[in-house]
Amino acid sequence: MATVTLRHLLVAAALLGGCKTAAPAVQSPDTSPATAPKADCGPAIPGMEAVLKPAAFIVLGEMHGTQEAPLFTTQLACHAAAAGQPVRVMLELPVEEQPRIDAFLASEDGAIEPLTAAGLWIHAMQDGRSSKAMLQALVRLRELKRAGLPLEVRAFDAGGGKERDAKMAAKLLEERAQASRDTFIVLTGNLHARRDKGAPWDPNLRFMSNHLLEAEPGLVTLDMAYLGGSMWACTGMTVDTCKVHPLKRARYEEHAATPRIVVQKGITPEGYDGVYAVGTATASPPAVHQATAQPTP
Repeated sequence: MATVTLRHLLVAAALLGGCKTAAPAVQSPDTSPATAPKADCGPAIPGMEAVLKPAAFIVLGEMHGTQEAPLFTTQLACHAAAAGQPVRVMLELPVEEQPRIDAFLASEDGAIEPLTAAGLWIHAMQDGRSSKAMLQALVRLRELKRAGLPLEVRAFDAGGGKERDAKMAAKLLEERAQASRDTFIVLTGNLHARRDKGAPWDPNLRFMSNHLLEAEPGLVTLDMAYLGGSMWACTGMTVDTCKVHPLKRARYEEHAATPRIVVQKGITPEGYDGVYAVGTATASPPAVHQATAQPTP
């Protein structure tokens, strides 16, 4: 197994913090900016005021296996929490990962190995969700939490085959029932983020966000806009398809050049409420070296 040292990840996490621009006052009714912990969240994300409202429920659809989507998620969560909003960052990781995530976030030394020693991190089919960027995001979120920001991190992939979208929605609603006043920032594959019912191959198909709508009518779903680039993904059912793949075409090119959020009905043909832009996407390989991966159960 390739060694991922804490020093390397802390350097990467420092880069995640960005420059030292103060977070804007996107505040909840209960907490003023004067009492909120201070944090270096990087520059404000243009358009974030449209979604960072108290008790917001934001779903970010991603292409798994990029550097940019986990980074964008942590920056958005940082801005919300630094402004006093309690935040739950919901990651499309198996719910079985939660004990290790909790232990890592609570650890004094931030040791990486106990977090990545089992589960999704060592499966042979590395689909991009256990990438170096995802690990760096967890390192960054631990830093923010230890700095006093009101922030939690939860896994919500409950599995389930054909019922997976419904089960993930049920898990999110279970979490929501426990924290109805928190701002939820959900990172998931962009198909799961579609709010409209149906797909070209199945008009009755309901994706995760569609299952959420009745309970969360204020849900905001954003698709990832990018200028091409690359991603780490599995394009088939065999290990040899899990590798860096090019993103040859831009997606929402008119909005994609620089990080920002655009909420606008009709901006996408697939029923999202808008897009979040990341510029050019860059593949993020698995955090644990492929040579030591174990067969997927």
